[in-house]
Amino acid sequence: MKLHFYGTKGYVEESSAAHAGHSAFTVEAEGFRLLCDFGENRRGLLAEIRPDAVFISHAHPDHAWGLEEGTPAPVHASAITHELTAKMPIETRVTIEPGRAVSAGPFRLTAMPVVHSVRCPGIGVRLEVEGRALVYSGDLVSFDDPDRALANADVYVGDGSTLTGSLVRRHPSGMLLGHTTIRAQLGWLAKRGIARAVFSHFGKEAIAMGDEALPEALAKLVSERLPGAEVTAARDGLTLDV
Repeated sequence: MKLHFYGTKGYVEESSAAHAGHSAFTVEAEGFRLLCDFGENRRGLLAEIRPDAVFISHAHPDHAWGLEEGTPAPVHASAITHELTAKMPIETRVTIEPGRAVSAGPFRLTAMPVVHSVRCPGIGVRLEVEGRALVYSGDLVSFDDPDRALANADVYVGDGSTLTGSLVRRHPSGMLLGHTTIRAQLGWLAKRGIARAVFSHFGKEAIAMGDEALPEALAKLVSERLPGAEVTAARDGLTLDV
């Protein structure tokens, strides 16, 4: 699989040369290009990206609103995300449900519910192709079923909103909201023996430390939580073979 990142920051004012675009990356295999999320300020890039299909994790602006320009590519998302983006000129909508795999070119997509938002409920996705599995979490506090979501995963693309400072809060309903830390996610991976990960969707804390300091800070966390693993801080324009 080949990954290419078109945007690597969240819905924050902070920006840098490496992190200027909202979340958007492609996964490519067997000549098929799947776009995973497409944030608001990436609008206008679809003609360049030329996705064969799109996956949207949830309907927040920094993950979905780039599609306000419309697309002929099939868009795979949950029923609630399709409902929240109903006014966008999307020609083909594919509803994906937890635990039920669908095909997109050579990819097998399985939705994985996550805790993140009440207004815009999110899902992660497990992408399987050529005997390999990539798990993308989008934004999350946690997976509903982490053992199932992460079982035998080869690559994890995670939420980089915060390295060590929790952004989790509790809704009046009692539901948790927000973003867990990279530190916590590395613990999940260590528990399940996943030694390849990429973090994207960086927030204020990560971007403010500077484009050189961020990979160094991530490497320090990896040495503490997941020693020996190959973990990358994504940046706008980065291409990786995984």
